[in-house]
Amino acid sequence: MRISRRLFIAGAAGVGVLGVSAFTTSVYMVDGIAVHRYQPTTSNGKPPIIMIHGGAHAAWVWERWAPYFADQGWDCHVIDWYNHGLSTALPTSDFIQRGITDLHREVLSVSRQFFSFHLMGHSMGALAALRSSTLLYPSSVTLISPVVPSQVGAAVIPIPVDLTQLYPVPPFATAKSMFYSTMTDTEAQTHYARLQPESSQAVWEATRWTVSVNLAAVTAPVLAVGAGSDTLTPPQYVQTLANLVGGTYLLYQNIGHSDVLLKASGWQQVATDVENWLDAV
Repeated sequence: MRISRRLFIAGAAGVGVLGVSAFTTSVYMVDGIAVHRYQPTTSNGKPPIIMIHGGAHAAWVWERWAPYFADQGWDCHVIDWYNHGLSTALPTSDFIQRGITDLHREVLSVSRQFFSFHLMGHSMGALAALRSSTLLYPSSVTLISPVVPSQVGAAVIPIPVDLTQLYPVPPFATAKSMFYSTMTDTEAQTHYARLQPESSQAVWEATRWTVSVNLAAVTAPVLAVGAGSDTLTPPQYVQTLANLVGGTYLLYQNIGHSDVLLKASGWQQVATDVENWLDAV
């Protein structure tokens, strides 16, 4: 593991709910992986949180949650997957074939620097976090609108996927219905502009639910969050997954797949409830 402390954002101050500097932000590199760190001014003394984004997104999907958690004293380390955000780009031929469980490489590289840590993932990143939890034994696992493993028995989402090509960013109307279904067009456009092509293998796995996870090996406390207007990972499947691993399930109606992290009028209640759960673990 090689950790480079080259900062892209050096000493930038974050403003907390009281209007004072509550955290600093920086970016460091581990084995070619960009990690966006939100370091609280006053730590709560608990293990750090490793945050893992979902398909077609990057670390920016946590741009509301990471500052909020840092404001509560959590040291947050937000990963850009390979070929996303500021991380190293693997050859396209390799990236096309990267499956969701291959993200364990990034999780392992980042987590090695900690004695203990919490895992938090969204969408594909949540399934990656769940799988990594069976190998790394984190202090907890938080699954936000997760892609679920094959054991849940979810119905196939029949979108066309060409396994020989990158999966392109969908047209705006399609992407909005998938990710930002309860945002206005204006708000959704802001996030849509940052989406990027994805591994077709990962998209296939996420829409055909082909990834198996050894659920008996999930020993950490699990929180699963479902979004009532989510058509990508419907909440009934999220609840089934929570039941299979003996986890806690929270449902938020009238909010979409990525809206739970990004929607200006909806993200904070979800984040507050998740932080309260995490604080009690």
